[in-house]
Amino acid sequence: MSGPPSWSSSKQNTSRSITPSGIHCVTGAMRNLFPLPEKLSPFLRLPIELRQQIYTYILPYTSTFDVRLQRGTGEQPERSEYNLTYVREALGNGVWKMQKTMPKTDRETGNDVVWRRGNIALLCVCRQIHDECVDMIYGSNMFVIDVSFNSINFRCRWRTANNLTPNRAILFLTHFSQKNLMRIKNYIINVEHVDDYTGMIKYNTGGRGLTAGIRDQVQNLADLLSVIPYLHRLQIHLIDGAISRVKFPSGRVHRVQDEQNYSQSQTVLDPFNRIYGVSKAKVTGVSAEYAEALEMSMMTARGGRS
Repeated sequence: MSGPPSWSSSKQNTSRSITPSGIHCVTGAMRNLFPLPEKLSPFLRLPIELRQQIYTYILPYTSTFDVRLQRGTGEQPERSEYNLTYVREALGNGVWKMQKTMPKTDRETGNDVVWRRGNIALLCVCRQIHDECVDMIYGSNMFVIDVSFNSINFRCRWRTANNLTPNRAILFLTHFSQKNLMRIKNYIINVEHVDDYTGMIKYNTGGRGLTAGIRDQVQNLADLLSVIPYLHRLQIHLIDGAISRVKFPSGRVHRVQDEQNYSQSQTVLDPFNRIYGVSKAKVTGVSAEYAEALEMSMMTARGGRS
């Protein structure tokens, strides 16, 4: 039994047998096997606006859904609790207060963004329809991104027939292709800056190392966003920027709320200053002055910076 033909023998036979007339024969045979359509498909003759309207009935898309409807009749989140918090005032004085601590899902943004499942088999029809569909999936929908000390995750939350909204964290920069990442135009970004006490528990890092690690993750995301032309919407939220945990002389560790904590925590968002040309930018969870400056920086037109 003879083995499979080697690549070298195939190349030699091809070089000896193919002539200009042979090329025409091969081309004609290929046309018979894969004949070109005599005229364009009626669907592709429709205006692109009509085709996009049809795609909306088939492809996955994002919408808003009040996740609080899943909690029943209670007005407060089930996992909320009250903690003794030391609140520092502007003049340096402080006062102890019992403050309600909301679960993380209520302290971050984008939880009302849910994906409605659709059919993506349409992408296999032809290249033109594929490109038009992926442009809609990535360019028209809202992507919620969660940035922490050790990860950048895409939060894929979808709505079931029972009005439940399960979610799954997907590594954002490695899961999607670079070409599709460049198609995304709408973002909600949560940056979690935990305090030193929580950082040592979760990441075994605190102090400047904790801030530097979060800033590095923000830098990786900003490197992508800075080369995407014409971002439509960019909403950035810093979680718990004014909260820290301090060990008091009694030996107990308590929550401390101090607006001065912003001076350190909000610096993790500095890499977003590289982004420009955003149509609509919004920054929350930081001081009013910092939010205004960063928003204006990101909405500056391309080539408008000195």
